[in-house]
Amino acid sequence: MLPISNITEREILVKTRSTEVHVTPAALVSHTIIRVQGDQDGDIAVHHACSPSARLRLQWGGLLMTMHSAQAIQGVLEGFCAARSAMSLIPRRIPAPTPATADRFALPTVAIDWMRRPAYAVVPRHELSRDRARQLRWLDLHMGPVTFQILDQEGGTAAVELLTTAHRTGAQVFLDGPDFAADPAERDHTPPPA
Repeated sequence: MLPISNITEREILVKTRSTEVHVTPAALVSHTIIRVQGDQDGDIAVHHACSPSARLRLQWGGLLMTMHSAQAIQGVLEGFCAARSAMSLIPRRIPAPTPATADRFALPTVAIDWMRRPAYAVVPRHELSRDRARQLRWLDLHMGPVTFQILDQEGGTAAVELLTTAHRTGAQVFLDGPDFAADPAERDHTPPPA
């Protein structure tokens, strides 16, 4: 092994050059499950507002969602609003699990890029607990490769509030914002045809 001072720039480039020759990625995540429970807080950031390359990033716990259009954010919000009608079937609030680690940087993260409106389906679920002492109830919100498991009403309501804020922001910063500014949280909202 060469000492650091004797390594030339060309040797560094040769050792770090990518040898990827395939067009198909080496791996692909085809499905993931995200649990939503309790109070939800998030951080919204906008990049390149009012331009064709505008992006809205929503950092939400261990989830990073990047929205590329107002249509996309409206569709995600619509899915969570559709789940509200079934929220009476799940507990109001369940105790949060103890975190596995105290360091936020060590938490698992899922990054999702939403390019367009996702199709969604809300499915009420239930099963016996492992000790068979009680019935567990939750909602599965299926959105393509992502299933959001809404475990309690508090989490579902907080998620709608967070996504509503993101939607209002998206309607102002995306070029298609005026076309998709209608709030899915309103009772008279009708989703556009597919």
